[in-house]
Amino acid sequence: MAYKKRGASSEVDIAQSRNQGILQVEPKYDFGNGLTNETYLAKINKVIDGIQTYNGLLTSADAVASQIDIDERELADFNSRMLNVMGSKYGYDSIEYEKAGGVRSSDIKRTRTSKTSTDTTSK
Repeated sequence: MAYKKRGASSEVDIAQSRNQGILQVEPKYDFGNGLTNETYLAKINKVIDGIQTYNGLLTSADAVASQIDIDERELADFNSRMLNVMGSKYGYDSIEYEKAGGVRSSDIKRTRTSKTSTDTTSK
């Protein structure tokens, strides 16, 4: 299952637009208490970098998840082959086959289907 990647942040769009507007009114602004052009840009870039890092990690996680799926299918095939070897070597009705996880052929209950008569008269 792939996680949803994050697109452009509305807060980043607002901040970039607001910063451009402030720069038109007051270039190289410093309103005190850390409210400067540099700190504003740093905070904007921190969010942008975080989104890029997050999306990169998701891509890596998706690749790992895909590899796990492939490995699990290979393991399932190997499981089946190992059980078949036990059945071939010891017999499909043996205790050894059962110990390996198989169901002994004598333990399999077969159900019989009875034929029911159908009415073939036409109306």
